Amino acid sequence: MQLPFVVTLRGYDMRQVESLFAEIDRALATDSAVSRAAARDALRAASLRRRFRGYDVVAVDAAIDQRPAALAP
Repeated sequence: MQLPFVVTLRGYDMRQVESLFAEIDRALATDSAVSRAAARDALRAASLRRRFRGYDVVAVDAAIDQRPAALAP
């Protein structure tokens, strides 16, 4: 999966971010209210680790903040 985030020296764990956004994309691809609710819950519960060479924290946080509106019923 190619996400539009810049890799920085210290950023969020890329695998975690990719997994989280893959779940969101799967939920957005369906009309299932249950899948969308689960994705919203995953966003709220997301606790991303910081790693050496990870995705830019500010950009990922901004994208996470925008996603609940897209997942709204």
